[in-house]
Amino acid sequence: MPFCGFNQKMIEGLSELGAGLVEHGIIERSKKKNKAHEEILKKELEDMSRFMKEIHRIKNPELRELTEMLTKYACAFYKIVDKKGINNYKETIQALNNFFWKMDNKFYTELEGKPDDMKQLAEYLNEIKV
Repeated sequence: MPFCGFNQKMIEGLSELGAGLVEHGIIERSKKKNKAHEEILKKELEDMSRFMKEIHRIKNPELRELTEMLTKYACAFYKIVDKKGINNYKETIQALNNFFWKMDNKFYTELEGKPDDMKQLAEYLNEIKV
């Protein structure tokens, strides 16, 4: 941790996930259903919220945890995209990747092994604008 040595493949993966969430989850569905982006986004968040209440039914604990965390990631991502504007999603993805990269870099270049390393890392993350 924080991300076990964040690398380019991880950044690309998060970029692709974010782009897919917006392009497929909001923009394409908006066109297909002939509804505003904001309406589709609201519905996605509502659906994921309802799903979170049922995730406990997944019997495999690892799959349950992965599903829950991925759903939480998508929800948080959508909320940030909503705040920043759907048309700015590419910039938002870049800002988030920068946030994660800075988190990882700070830990492995300055904090790893120090007392209160995770506390210091969390406080450092408060300084980064997304």
